[in-house]
Amino acid sequence: MTEPYRAESWLIFTEDSVVSTQKWVRERLSSIPDRSVVLAGSQTAGRGRSGREWQSPAGGFYASFLLKPSPPIHFAPCVSLYAAAVLARLLRRNSIQAFIKWPNDVIVGGKKIAGIIAEAGSFPESWLVLGIGVNLTETPFVPNRKFLQAGSWGEFGSPPSPVTLLKNFLREFDSGWKNRADNPLESVSADLREILWCSGKPVTLTAGTETIHGIISRVDTCGSLVMITESGERSFISGELLTAPGEGGENV
Repeated sequence: MTEPYRAESWLIFTEDSVVSTQKWVRERLSSIPDRSVVLAGSQTAGRGRSGREWQSPAGGFYASFLLKPSPPIHFAPCVSLYAAAVLARLLRRNSIQAFIKWPNDVIVGGKKIAGIIAEAGSFPESWLVLGIGVNLTETPFVPNRKFLQAGSWGEFGSPPSPVTLLKNFLREFDSGWKNRADNPLESVSADLREILWCSGKPVTLTAGTETIHGIISRVDTCGSLVMITESGERSFISGELLTAPGEGGENV
């Protein structure tokens, strides 16, 4: 680990390789301050939602961000969705048509190029760790993947360096969410309406043991996905979103 440095009022730690950036931060909850970030060159056992493997070859963006005390716990889903909106906004500024796949993925050209995870706890004080992985230059091989190919930023445009992306992300992240006691989704509500993946399209959602078919309506201020189903309008705070085979879900 090199000496940490300050950027955009965050304390940045850099590592050549870690098991996972989330694990790195969780192991140091008592020793590193609020608004700390670790940026790693690679991960040997990166994980996404539900413990899924996130392959992390050198050249990608792998970072975790510590907030302590945590924002209100009911905002945890909002934070990861907000981060996805920030990342999609940065891609679109580079003329790359990115979409937000609820609850926390970024999709370009029908391919997943970024994933986000938020973890929270209360010891030794309340905390939230936000992890972000972005495929910048390489498209990793994802074994047993049944839905949505992996992709990379480099397939669609010239990717920034991990350090440049981090600085741009932090600047955008802070400018839209100045008080962690507030709901971060308030500043990206327009983005969520315009670039929500599969908006207005038929989808299948698996939530626990339930399989739901319907049409995506919107994301509400709590970060829940609102769908129009045969039984009426329903909201979901978690689940896995699928489309029919061959449907890319782009809102064009």
